[in-house]
Amino acid sequence: MSIEKNIKTTVWRDIFRLILPYKNKFFWVVLLSLLGTGATLVEPLIYREAINDVAGLFVKQAKEEVRKEIGFEAEDDGLFPSTDQNAVAPPSKDTVAKRNATGKIKKPATKTNHKKKKEAHTQTHVASRSPEQALDTLIWAVVLLFLINLIGTIIWRIGENNNVKLSCLIEQRFIQNTFSHVLSLPLGFFSKRSSAAVAKQIDQSEEVSAIVNGFAQQILPEIISLLGILVIMFWQNISLTAVALIIIPFYLLIAWRSAKKLESGLSDYYERWEDVSTKIQDALIGIKTVKLSGAEQRESDNLQDVSTEAYKDYVKRSKLSNKYVFWETMLTHLSTALVLGYGGYLTLQNKLTPGDVVMFVAYLDRLYGPIDSLASLWVSLQQNIASIARAFKLLGHATEEKFDDELQIKNGKIEFKNVHFGYSSDREVLKGISFVCEPGKVTALVGTSGAGKTTTVDLLLKLFEPTSGEIYIDGQNISTLDASSVRKQIGTVATDGMVFSGTLADNIRYKRPDATDPEVERSAIAAGMEKTLERLPDGLKTEVGESGIGLSVGERQRIQIARVLVAQPRILILDEATANLDYATEIEIKKTIDEIRKENTVVIIAHRYSMVSDADYVLVLSDGQIIEEGSPEALIKKGGWFGEFANSSDEHENGVGEMDDVEIDEMEEE
Repeated sequence: MSIEKNIKTTVWRDIFRLILPYKNKFFWVVLLSLLGTGATLVEPLIYREAINDVAGLFVKQAKEEVRKEIGFEAEDDGLFPSTDQNAVAPPSKDTVAKRNATGKIKKPATKTNHKKKKEAHTQTHVASRSPEQALDTLIWAVVLLFLINLIGTIIWRIGENNNVKLSCLIEQRFIQNTFSHVLSLPLGFFSKRSSAAVAKQIDQSEEVSAIVNGFAQQILPEIISLLGILVIMFWQNISLTAVALIIIPFYLLIAWRSAKKLESGLSDYYERWEDVSTKIQDALIGIKTVKLSGAEQRESDNLQDVSTEAYKDYVKRSKLSNKYVFWETMLTHLSTALVLGYGGYLTLQNKLTPGDVVMFVAYLDRLYGPIDSLASLWVSLQQNIASIARAFKLLGHATEEKFDDELQIKNGKIEFKNVHFGYSSDREVLKGISFVCEPGKVTALVGTSGAGKTTTVDLLLKLFEPTSGEIYIDGQNISTLDASSVRKQIGTVATDGMVFSGTLADNIRYKRPDATDPEVERSAIAAGMEKTLERLPDGLKTEVGESGIGLSVGERQRIQIARVLVAQPRILILDEATANLDYATEIEIKKTIDEIRKENTVVIIAHRYSMVSDADYVLVLSDGQIIEEGSPEALIKKGGWFGEFANSSDEHENGVGEMDDVEIDEMEEE
């Protein structure tokens, strides 16, 4: 529990740091929200005055009925008590009887058209009102209510607009930082994680706006509103306020239990939905494999199983929430009934006016509103925190170490000195390899699968760090250089290279965004894409689908090659670059490599002898060690592993060499 509490504390601290740069905007939104909320607190006071004035009209009528019964025509003859200190004293009973007997009833010697001072209502007395006075009060009440609501709404909407801008700024910054951080993580981080799950964790960063909104426009305004209502209620009537608050402890207990129950298991809840996203994304990315395997129904069933568990959890949580909401609603109704009952009793005892009762009921509704909002908001914030904590976990992973020094390539000489490496401590992949790749030369890495060839170039690209040993480029130890500067100057073509959604031209200039259209076109042709461009109606402007959907495997590979060629790197690495290409295209690629090698260093990893037959130097790896090295001719004469590798390819290579141009064209089209 303490660990979970520490995690929440850390998340709250991190959220505070997110808001801190925008503190002025945040407090402005809070102020607007408070003003918008405060404007509505005076509404029940206006209700009281309006209702009491209407009730005073009936008091006036009752008085007049009594006057008529006893024969008085005057509007106010002193038969009823008056709060006016200057009022004429009421006549005695004998005087009234005498006047009635003579039949001479005279009005007091006062001006009948004199407008009397409007008597104020008290908490135990409703003053009489004329129809004109009641109408005036109603008009003013309607106008004031309209203006208060109008002003409050305008202020609230201004605050809402500012809050949206603020939330978007903070959320965008956080998502951007999280995404950038994830891109800076070592490649090993992604080896055991689904890209869909990681993407979902980044997407959950949008919970930031909900948290900012909760604080700026809900928590503080609701607390201020709650305190303001309590002050006004106690100020008006302590006993009735006490009755209204009897239910509050039970309500708070239910709200607290609801929050605790709904808070538990949130981490597992979000993991289930991440699994759903992973199943969907994996199936869509590998849609061709799914179809070729006839696995559509199986993938659908797998999603059904995973989503069923997620929805079961969702329904369970929803039922639990509804149960607590039911009891909270019942307590609210009970509290209202108590206030109405006790308030009505006090009214009958002339200890409270009808307007006071209505005012208390109105405030009671506003009292439970903030409590309910704060309780619901607490549950929502816990969900937001649990969600965003998963994004903060991504930020907790260490990124690749940054260095100030950048790689400066003059010649492109590569040196490996006694390099050891293992993906885990119990298995070493490279066991102290040492070699040199000379500039202007082609160095080939060959060997069986799993020998460590790709791992070797991954270390050169600083995708991983050696366990021991050093790697140099032009005498510069790359362990002390910025990884980005190393990769920018090394071009790599691999079988698993990505084709992004967009145009062919955008994909080709991905490594060098400022490449001109003519440069892109020349690189595409050099990579053997001439027939592809002729086939596509929009040429380089053709849009391609995600992962290159709509292109053949060979065409995707050619895009990788064109991407590297247009970048004009000083060091070129071809990792099975022609594995998915026909021999005719491979011949064209080799011609391009011959041009590149004149001024650059080229490293080739291949399982085809045809790709390495023209190499200047060959390194044969086996089980993480170099077992043979030298020129292709020398190694063939030696008769070792490379000799067998070359001889096993002779018959096939000779057959290709004897093909005429027509056969090559046919193969290329095929």
